[in-house]
Amino acid sequence: MTRKVIATPLFARRLQTYLDEYAQLGAVRFVERMHASYLMMVENIESFNEMAPARRRTVKGKKITVREYVLDAGARDFLVLYHVPPDSSAPVLLLNIRIGGQNRFQW
Repeated sequence: MTRKVIATPLFARRLQTYLDEYAQLGAVRFVERMHASYLMMVENIESFNEMAPARRRTVKGKKITVREYVLDAGARDFLVLYHVPPDSSAPVLLLNIRIGGQNRFQW
């Protein structure tokens, strides 16, 4: 059984910003590659639970493990932060996305 994947509003807003920016520049192939890479990530994200780099975060007093996934879009890489809850019935949460060369995530 595969888990559902749910994006937070922050993730959705930032992804839409990137897609709009590159669409305005006319980077159609780049957007297509990013879309294909995103779909592959959603299909396989649960299998990367143990091998993806991890960070510990405190959210509302609860410590969670946040994992990273590199979304390859050809000319650029994007880093996706996600959380796989220990309960197997809970969905995977896509928390944030940023361009791979940036130093920090914006929260």
